[in-house]
Amino acid sequence: MSHPRGPANALLGAGMALACLGRSDEEDVSVLGSARRLASPNIVRFSRFALTQTSFGAAAFLIELVSIVLIAIATGMTYHWLVYGEQGFVETYAAIGSLAGLGYTSAFLIRDEYAIGVLLEGMRSPGRVFLTWSLVFIGLSVIGFLTKSTHVFSRGWLVVFFVCGLAGVLSLNAVLSRAVAYIMARGWVRRRKVMIVATDRDIASLEKEINDGSTGFWVIARTAVPQIAGEPKEVEAVLDAAVANARMLGVEDIVISNTLYRSEFLERAVNAFNVLPIALHLSTSGLVGRFKDARIARFGQTATLSLTRPPLGPFEAATKRWFDMVAAGVALFILSPLFAAIALLIKLDSPGPVFFKQRRRGYNTEEFRIWKFRTMSSLDDGDVIIQATENDRRITAVGNFLRRTSLDELPQLINVLKGEMSLVGPRPHAVAHDRFFERRIELYPRRLNVKPGITGWAQVNGFRGETRTEEQMRQRVDHDLYYIDNCSLGFDLYIILLTLISPKVGRNAR
Repeated sequence: MSHPRGPANALLGAGMALACLGRSDEEDVSVLGSARRLASPNIVRFSRFALTQTSFGAAAFLIELVSIVLIAIATGMTYHWLVYGEQGFVETYAAIGSLAGLGYTSAFLIRDEYAIGVLLEGMRSPGRVFLTWSLVFIGLSVIGFLTKSTHVFSRGWLVVFFVCGLAGVLSLNAVLSRAVAYIMARGWVRRRKVMIVATDRDIASLEKEINDGSTGFWVIARTAVPQIAGEPKEVEAVLDAAVANARMLGVEDIVISNTLYRSEFLERAVNAFNVLPIALHLSTSGLVGRFKDARIARFGQTATLSLTRPPLGPFEAATKRWFDMVAAGVALFILSPLFAAIALLIKLDSPGPVFFKQRRRGYNTEEFRIWKFRTMSSLDDGDVIIQATENDRRITAVGNFLRRTSLDELPQLINVLKGEMSLVGPRPHAVAHDRFFERRIELYPRRLNVKPGITGWAQVNGFRGETRTEEQMRQRVDHDLYYIDNCSLGFDLYIILLTLISPKVGRNAR
């Protein structure tokens, strides 16, 4: 601390340390402002052979690395046996598998994504896993080209390794997330030791939040601070006792409640706890706690707490736009004969235009007209629009086929080229439907924080077509918001892949 500690305070701190002697670090120790201990029923039980969180992270790293090498060897031997009648060179498969494994695991290791908290919260999304795995293979291709060593392995096997390896790392990612929750609940991995500093009124609720069984932390010490600031000497005595207690128990993290953000107390507390080799945190319960990406930002000399950020940064938005333009342009060129055939079938099937255009809301509520192949006898675009239902008489014979195969959505590639839509994003609804649901679902308007898409996370999970109840729309919105909070080019590529292969995509198509 920055101030000298008097004899009384030294004795108080020593007394608290002596009072803790003989207690196991598996028991909850508490400190009151008056320096007496609180009894607590919470007891943390760990296995005698429990791993540290660092050891578990290292184990997860090695499991993924070894699994990738084994997949490379297994696919290499199987492919060469089926194609050439021999197992090939195992050393080559192992070497390439090792390069792929090191590239993949290092990408997550550098970002500290083998940490317990990251695995528990599922921060490694399937989209990011897909992008990382794809970039690894791009890197392998570049290395092979520059070293002129592509002749030493089969390109066919490399494709098989990519596909099987992708399935493997996606499965491992899901298994690790579930496994860490399972072993944490059984005490096979030690949780970080936490001390909380809060008022008598808030100490129990803060402890309950931290001691959630799905986290890697456990409160082993508590310091209760009077709601009303006392005398400086009294505050110093409380903090001195807390420092002694934290040092005795080997506390690794100290969390100060947001109810103690009084500048005079907070400054004293920070100065006091700075003498400990711990991580110091300020809790953000309440409003700020709702925002998982809250961070410190600076505007000149002013420091702020940023609660949210745009879904896409400038570089991410530019990358997504260029990908949309190139992919949509190529797709329109390749599919032009199919467009002509569908147009002819629509004209022969029923009177009316080939294309159907309807007002939709796009990015930031800006309206545009969406392009579709006409599938119905009506062309509703007013304040009241009735959704298509099963066996709807308005759907034409050709239209029924187009809807079930999603071919009616292909003209939206034109909207993508114009910049009104993206290949991937929340599906745009008719303006009338937007107005209806935005009054009933609180976060519904957030869907328009990104450009709408031809396909999306909700669609590949089966939430498409008619929404008969408000709850069905809520589920769709939940998936859309998940996409917005996790959108990336890798996630987009993963969704496009699922759009092509997942049986859920055709569910509820009308």
